[in-house]
Amino acid sequence: MTMTLERPTAVRPDVIQPATRAAVDELYAGDTVAAFRAIDQAAADPTENVREWELSDEQRQVWEAGYMVGFQMAAPALMAEVLELRSRLEQAEHDADRFYAEMSRRPAPAEPSASGPTFAEISRTRGDHDRADRHQAAVDRMFPQYAGARA
Repeated sequence: MTMTLERPTAVRPDVIQPATRAAVDELYAGDTVAAFRAIDQAAADPTENVREWELSDEQRQVWEAGYMVGFQMAAPALMAEVLELRSRLEQAEHDADRFYAEMSRRPAPAEPSASGPTFAEISRTRGDHDRADRHQAAVDRMFPQYAGARA
């Protein structure tokens, strides 16, 4: 009795695609360039050149069934991604509302501070009136809402 490495294809069809088998044969033959080209061709996306409008009714049914099965398999991951993106969007909208409210909030009314004399008042007390005027002008320029609050 002799043993062969061939599989009987009449009993059960081979699950390995002929293109993949040819690529493996090329690899065993020693021609790596041809083998890699064959592997690349065997591993190509079979839906690349499919145009749905060119399919027959039976082919279209198989195409749609495969699409729906693939979509149902991907649905949990897609839904998780949608939920994560939705939560990020809600957080961004909440932050935007908070920032807008903070930006449009009116400044506090000008009140004389009870914390003590300002730098300009201290400079005037020391007799450096020019320095006090420059400082007061700079403060009035930076904070116009408080201009003239301290008399």
